[in-house]
Amino acid sequence: MQCIDSHNHLHFKEFDPDRNQVFSRARAAGVCGMLLVGIAPEDSRRALDMARMHGNQWAAVGIHPQMADTYTRADVMALDALAHDPKVVAVGETGFDLYRTPESIDLQREMFEAHIDLALRRSLPLIIHDRDGHEQTLKTLDGCRGWDAGGVFHCFSGDRAMALRVVEKGFFISIPGVITFKNAQMLKDALDAVPLERLLVETDCPYLAPVPFRSKRNEPAYMVHTLKVMAEIKGVSPEEMASITTQNFLGLFGLGLEDE
Repeated sequence: MQCIDSHNHLHFKEFDPDRNQVFSRARAAGVCGMLLVGIAPEDSRRALDMARMHGNQWAAVGIHPQMADTYTRADVMALDALAHDPKVVAVGETGFDLYRTPESIDLQREMFEAHIDLALRRSLPLIIHDRDGHEQTLKTLDGCRGWDAGGVFHCFSGDRAMALRVVEKGFFISIPGVITFKNAQMLKDALDAVPLERLLVETDCPYLAPVPFRSKRNEPAYMVHTLKVMAEIKGVSPEEMASITTQNFLGLFGLGLEDE
């Protein structure tokens, strides 16, 4: 099985003690590539530095919406200095988090609009973070030409109707380990509605480990469990699901795999 982790944070300090072993386990499990996603300026730089060190790893640069009261639009636009690097293939993660930081909603909107501007300027797709902010996320994309950038809703948490709207607009839906949880029926219904050619798979590690590792530190090797459940819902084999999501990833970001 060959698959690509479309959203992770292996550059986080949680992996400092055993990062090389995590990479080895990922390769052994069939993970042939990964996108390291930044959540702040220095964090984005770390993601890029790590992506430069390894083949078939790429970076996204952005400032997480939970940090909207710490950084400004100018900080987002300053990421342009990183975004020109060929290893940077996306802008984000960006969007709304009204679960943890609802009080900064106006600042989150300003930051999201700045990320959209940067993505359009660099012709890069967006990595969307949308937690309890579905209406605001869609409205901002509608109003700021955000759909024109293309991209993916990472760790998708909307319902079936929202999933259909997102893919109709040309975006991708990325499925995390949550799909393996017993209480994830809304996500399973959404996945059922999404065409295979619009699906990606992710870990969001170190978060959201799939069953049977739920509540433990997540890592890319665990993606096989997520893929298995996705395949069951879509009526294909895990190997076919892995192949489809890999090709979708490469197509979205305009990439090819290097021989390692």
